[in-house]
This record gives sequence, structure tokens and C-alpha cells, in this order.
Amino acid sequence: MRSSMAANGWAAALVFCVFALSLVSQAGAWGGGEGFLHGGGNGERSSGPKEDGLKPFEDLVKECQRIEGLFVFHWNRDRGELWMEIGKDQLEHPYILALTREAAEGYFFDNAALLDESIVLLRREGKKLHWLKPNLLFTAPGDSAFARALERGVSPSLLAALDIASRPHPETGAILVDPRPLFVQDHAGVVASLKSIKSGYSLDRDGSFVDRIQGFPENVEIEVVLNFKTDAPEVHVPILPDSRSFLHRYHWSLVERPGPGYRPRLADDRVGHFITMLADYSNTRSEDPYVRYVNRWRLEKKDPSAVISEPKEPIVYWIENRVPPEYRDAVRRGLLNWNRAFEAAGFRDAIRVEQMPDTASWDPADVRYHVVRWFLQPGGTYAVGPSRTDPLTGEILDADIRISADIARVVYAEWQDQVTPLVQAGRDGMERGECHLGEGLVGEAAFGLHLSMARGQFDPESPEGRRYLEQYIEGLVCHEVGHTLGLRHNFKSSVIHSLDQLQDAARTKELGITGSIMDYTPVNLAREGETQGEYWQLGPGVYDRWAIEYAYKPIDAASPAEELPALEAIASRCADPLLAYATDEDVRGMSYTAIDPTVNLFDLSSDPIGWCEARMDLTDELWSKMDSYLDEPGLRYPRYRSVFGQGLREYFTAARVVPRFIGGIYHRRDHVGDPNGRAPFEPVSAETQRKALAVLKERIFAEDAFRFPPDLLNKLAPERFPTFGGGPWSAQRIDPAVHGLVLAIQSTPLDHLYHPITLSRLQDSELRFRQGEKAFTMIEMFSGLRSAVWSELESGATIGSMRRGLQRAHLNRLIRIAVSPETGTPEDAITCARADLKWIQKASQAAQARAGLDAMSRAHLDETRERIAAALESPLPRPLPDPASGPRM
Repeated sequence: MRSSMAANGWAAALVFCVFALSLVSQAGAWGGGEGFLHGGGNGERSSGPKEDGLKPFEDLVKECQRIEGLFVFHWNRDRGELWMEIGKDQLEHPYILALTREAAEGYFFDNAALLDESIVLLRREGKKLHWLKPNLLFTAPGDSAFARALERGVSPSLLAALDIASRPHPETGAILVDPRPLFVQDHAGVVASLKSIKSGYSLDRDGSFVDRIQGFPENVEIEVVLNFKTDAPEVHVPILPDSRSFLHRYHWSLVERPGPGYRPRLADDRVGHFITMLADYSNTRSEDPYVRYVNRWRLEKKDPSAVISEPKEPIVYWIENRVPPEYRDAVRRGLLNWNRAFEAAGFRDAIRVEQMPDTASWDPADVRYHVVRWFLQPGGTYAVGPSRTDPLTGEILDADIRISADIARVVYAEWQDQVTPLVQAGRDGMERGECHLGEGLVGEAAFGLHLSMARGQFDPESPEGRRYLEQYIEGLVCHEVGHTLGLRHNFKSSVIHSLDQLQDAARTKELGITGSIMDYTPVNLAREGETQGEYWQLGPGVYDRWAIEYAYKPIDAASPAEELPALEAIASRCADPLLAYATDEDVRGMSYTAIDPTVNLFDLSSDPIGWCEARMDLTDELWSKMDSYLDEPGLRYPRYRSVFGQGLREYFTAARVVPRFIGGIYHRRDHVGDPNGRAPFEPVSAETQRKALAVLKERIFAEDAFRFPPDLLNKLAPERFPTFGGGPWSAQRIDPAVHGLVLAIQSTPLDHLYHPITLSRLQDSELRFRQGEKAFTMIEMFSGLRSAVWSELESGATIGSMRRGLQRAHLNRLIRIAVSPETGTPEDAITCARADLKWIQKASQAAQARAGLDAMSRAHLDETRERIAAALESPLPRPLPDPASGPRM
């Protein structure tokens, strides 16, 4: 296997060399039988076009401003004329074309967003200049049979076909085209994105224009303004002066590909990096057709013989002059904190930070500058760290970190009382592999701030409070920097400490609060009576230093394949408990398809169940102490509502995390033969599964789990001032829907545990336990939930309103499984559901016979029995769900 990997890696290295020289002759079928990147000997099509009807080059440019750079532009703004000069040597030559949304309207779309980057070729076809995007996903040596197959097996894409406006220059042979049909387009897909809301917006070409062009020896920068309009807006955009129109500013960078000297590095699934992937047809007998390169910067030692050396060229980040001065030091620390991680790879001061001066003549969207940008999106609370790479090698060429201007303000303004939208945003984002740390971290910061105020420790204006908020920003920036260095999320790194070790400041200073800054790490709050340790994860952890070592450590080798032994030695340390790793496709937005219950968003410790219990205790403490700092003359009651919502958020987190242990399976990425290697799967112990069920019973489903003091509920006033989003007019109810919020929390574990995937996994997990080990069974889960939800039927207690809602929700799920099960539901689950229904029917009848039951409870049980009777009278599902139609390997 290892020799096969080496052979494949060598083939990949050979393919890369061929690509670097010629980008592979790929699509002769699309270019008149010639190699896709090779035109005639003079850079044009072999049969040059006649020049009839074309104007002399000099006549078109004689009254234009000349802009020198990688490409020469000629511009007369007064006459609305713009010409791009294309030299003969620029035809059939690969360039990188990158697009940035520099400014947006701040409602549908945000600004400073890195969008597409691709390799482009300019090819002359008669009187047209084609801007082609070659298909670089498939590779094969240029002289192989598969290379000939690829010529007709894959298609390039045509970005634009521009009219050639001039005869060739009499001395240089250059031609002129008007580039605006290429650059003044909706390449970002704004109109298509807004179709789902039927907004009616379209691109207004007459109101769109090129606004700025800058030329440099290795790149040109073009800014365009696009107007999107509609005569009859279907959507009122409250932050626009007129909803019929909004303007976007887009920044194009046309850049030379980086020069030779960069060696791609093959990726490993045990360590989490973003990758560049190609399908390699150089070896038809390889097990895996793909070549995967780590995305990383070109970093070389100034002194190759030194164990630790400064780099020849450091990675330089600029702090944009729009970043508020009071946060610049925190941003700077968040950037420089990564230098410690690079020491593990042999580099000292690999990252340098500069402040963009107010008088800077360069634009932050210029690909030569890597910038921390502060952008306005009213109410936006997120940060992202995207980067651009060479699509052939994975070399990172450009990166910008974008931070919402409201990221700090919203912490002061507290948190919203609606928890469900946040949870759904997190789920959707993780399923798409996006970064949504900022949205959740704002809630964490607000929760910790309020608890500290309730305890009388600090407030936002105290020195300790300001330090707390600066560290929140520092950690957020450091996370996004990690993305720009090529690192993916790591949602398993929180397991490196026990609950008791989290407040050990000496330990966390050495190892971090979690193993990775790339986790979604919550604020680390001590339980009441404990000494408070560090609040935030501020820098790279043990895992991050390992991941940086893998990606950036110089290895004395002649090719990517020859690096494999050294890389294998690094990656094979994955069984070290401090290097725990799992990423977006493992957490899957906390959905039913994720199997490892230790892979979560915003949790801490090796005991996530205990962590959730502690957070619910903190919530109860906060609620009990709210009056100590909110009951101050002059303060407004909406603050009570915000703090109440923060607490519900913690209960919601527990309701998502705890049930994942039932039927859960620990998952590892070890390879065969790794030191201390582990099997990929290990079922959660029956004891832990029972603990999870017990916590749900006591803290989520119990009769007294959500008993709020009436005085508290009567203080939960909404905001009465209007906002751009509507304010008081946007809510159907101004009083909080307490029953609905509680039922949403209680329904979360029910939905998880009764989902066909969970039920199937629970059934299968019984087979994973060795002889002599007691398994946690499906019937145990069904009976345990039934006992927790319907305890009044055994105790004879009155059934309260929240309990009635929970019981109806539980009953609905049992009836659905018994009568109309979803595809993939195990037959045993149908059997268990019908057994539960019969038990509830019989027990409710016995409960009604007891004296002292109130009228509402009697009516509720009457309805329950009637619904069960109707369900049981329904015929069994025929045919029963086909197990083969469920999840497959």
C-alpha cells in the first residue's frame, strides 16, 4: 500500500510539472484540433483573420489615458471609451482572474467577500477575443492516451467573447478590445440568488460601469459598479433609501500565476486542511484517482540549515484602517498568536502584521495585500477567513479576514430572545462547510458578561470587562486567521480536558482551553464557588501546532511523493488524545447523520453531558440573580428578556448535545498500523447512554424542569423602539411564547431519538458490543422516554400545561412511527412504538380512575386514549419499510 501511495504521489508530481510548463494539452476538440493552451506559433489562430472594417490601433487610443501594468488599458472617461490592449505574447497564456465583492447593500449580501478565482486564457477566434476558463479538474501526461481522451472528454467554459476593435499595432502586433462586457456582468450571481424571494431585481447595464483601474507589473485591478434594479419591488429593504435600486462594487484582479519553486504537499485525512483536488489519469491502476494537495502559503526558510529560521518572505497581514483603533491591538494579537504554532514547523516570525495607513493609495481588495477588514452589515455578527489558491497546486495567493462591525456592539446590546433561528443557522452552515463562529460567539460573550455582572465580578466598562471583550475579539480573529492559513474546523478538540481541569489556568495556558482554535469554543465559565480560569481560547492549541507542522515543515525531498515518509511520521501521531480531530462533515450541523457525540459546536471537556449540566446550572444561577444588577432605577425591562433568552439558548444546546450519546458511536481517523492506533468505530457505552437518558429525564423532560417564577415572566418586556427591521410591528406577539419556546427545546431530543437514522444506528449498535458487554437497546430507549414523559400516569400527579404539550409531542411521534413510518425506520421501532401506545392507553385509563385528578388532566387523557385507539385501529403499514431503502454503506 505504501509503495502504491508513493507511486501515485510521484505521478502527481510529474503531472504538476507538466501543468506548470503548459497547463496540459486538454481540449483540442474545443480549439480546432490544437492543444487547448497552445495556439499558432505567433500566439494567434493559425489562419489569421482579415482586418477589414477594423480601425487603426492609434486612432482608438490617441485621446485616451494610458494605464500601464500587466495589461495596458486606454481610458477616456469623458467619452465613455475603454480599451484593453492584448499583446501577442498574452494570448494562450494562463492568468489568474479573481473577483471580490468590495461593497454591497448590507441586507441581502455583505461586502469584502472573496468570490471566484480561476485560471483564464485569452484566445483569438476570428474577430473575437475569447476569455476561456480551462477545465483543470482532470489531468494526464501530455503524451498519454488519456490526454487525447481528455481533449474530447471535458469542456472548458467561455466567460466572454469580446469584439476585436482594432487592427494589430504596427510594431507590437497588439490588439484592442472593450473589456466591459466581461467585467460588467453579474458574475456573483446576485440576480439568481434573489430569485427565491421573487424580488424582481435584474442587472441594470445602463446604470453599471467601470469605475477604477490600477496597473502594476504583475497584476491589474479593475473596479466596477453594478446597479440592480426593479420597477416594482416585491421586498421592502429597510436600510435602502429606495428599494427599487441598490449598488454593488466589485473588484477584479488579473494576476500572473506565481513563479516556479513551489512544491505542492499531499494531504492526509488524519489532519484537517483545506485541499485542492485533481482527478489524476496518469495511472489507471491506482486505488484512488484523486490527487489532493494541502492549501498553504509558500513559506521557505531563510537559513535552511537552522532548526528554526525566519522565512525568506513572511506572510504579511494588514489591519485595515477601518478597524476601530480600540480593537487593533486585539486584532494584532489574534494574528501574531500563530507565530508560536509555526515554530513547530521550524519558522520564527512567520507572520508579520502591518497597519494600513489612512493615506494608503492601495485598495484592500488588491490581491497583493492580505487584509483584516471591518465591514458594515447592520445587525451582522459574523467573521470569515476565506483565501484564494492556485487551482493547480493549492498555493495560497491571497486571503482577507472579514469581521462584522457589529461583532462587539451586539455583545453590549445583549442577545436576542429567539434561539431557534440561531440553531438553524448553525446547522445549515455546518452542512455547507461554512464558518459561523461569529454568530454563536456573540451569544457566548453576552452570556458570560451577564453572569459576571450578576456575580458582581465586572461590567463592560471596567478594566476586567474591557479585557474580556478584547480577548473575545482576539480569539475570533485568531480562528479566522487559521482558515486563511489552510486549516479546517476541528470540532473534536474540546475533549482534551476533564471538567475539573478547565479552570486550571496553568494547564490551559500550556495546552489551550481546547486543543484547537479552529473549534467553536464557548466562553469558559467557572461554576459557582470555583476559581475562574481563562475565559477564552486565544491562540493555537496543541492540535493546531501539529496541523501547521504537517503543512509547513520544510522536508528535504525532490517531489511531493518523496515527502510522504516524513509526512506519514507526522500524521501517524493522530492517536494522541491531545490531537483529537473531526470537522464539518463529522458534525454535520449537529444533525441526525452525525454519529460521534463528542463532536459538537460550543461545548467543552471530555464529558459533554456533564458540561451541559454545568451550563444549565449556570443558567439557573443567572436567572436567580438577574434582579441583583437589572433591578436598577432607569434600566429598561427588555434586558430581562434578553438574559432570559440567553438562558434558553443554553438549555437548547443541552437538548441537542445530550441525546447524541444515545445510539452514538465514537469515530476516529486512524490508519492501520498507527502507533496506539484505534479502530474507526467504538459504540458509546451502555452506561453513558443511560446517563444521557437520565439527564434528559431530569433536566429537559421533568415536571419541574421549566418552572419560571411569575414575577420573572411578567418582566420579559420586548423592545418598543422601532428598528430598520420593523421593531414592534414585526412581532405577532409582544409577550414571550413561553410554552412554545419550552416545547421547542423538549422536541429537539424527541426528533433526534425517533429519527430513522438514530433508530437504525441504535439497533445496529447492539451488534458492536463484545460478548459479555451489556448493550443499550432500542426497547430500553423507548421505555425510558415513555417513563420520563408520562410519569404522572404512575405517580397520579396533576398534569401541568407544559407536560401536556410534551406528552402530545411524544404521542405524535409514536403514532407516526406506528402508523406511517418514515423510510428507513426499523421494523423493531414500529413494534416498540405500538407497545408504548398500548401501555399509555392502559395507564391513562387507570390514572383517570384515581380520585382528585383535575378536569384539564382528565380531558387531556380522554383525548390521548381516543387518539391511540384510532391509531391502533389503523392497519399495520403494508408493506413494512424496506430496510434496504434506508441508509447504505
